[in-house]
Amino acid sequence: MKPRICWKRGAALVAPALLAACGGATTENVAEDPANAAVAPGPMLGGVDLSTPLQIRPIAGRDWALDLAPGRIQFQQEGAKEMPFYPVSPRLAAGVATYPTETPEGTAVTITLRPAACAEGATLAAEVRIGATLLKGCAHGMTVQQIHREMYNEALAVPYDGGNNSSAD
Repeated sequence: MKPRICWKRGAALVAPALLAACGGATTENVAEDPANAAVAPGPMLGGVDLSTPLQIRPIAGRDWALDLAPGRIQFQQEGAKEMPFYPVSPRLAAGVATYPTETPEGTAVTITLRPAACAEGATLAAEVRIGATLLKGCAHGMTVQQIHREMYNEALAVPYDGGNNSSAD
């Protein structure tokens, strides 16, 4: 026999009690509901929220690129395989953000962002030092569409094995 809920007089009083028992109690003040809380911005530099994804591109040319996001720093040089740097949080001091990190091989990397007018309307100038090599560029905020495109391209780059990842001996 299937269970059945009968609605009778007084059912209007039972519904809120059922919701409360299931953890679905209503909040009278919408602003107090944690689900409606605004996301607090992260550390700011030159009007840019550093907790949002940034693309660092060279001022001239297209021979390298760096994507900088919370939990992910990805460097790409033309003709070379993408290289992840260990993700770190920025250190803010004297109006400059510094990301001290390293390559997987242990080469020191320092990413420095400064508020400055830069190419294509960017408000942050960037320097990327990898060992003794210094690269200069501009940091641009990434749109949601760019982030989705990056994630889509990364997913396509992983070969699909159809769940058959075992080898026959």
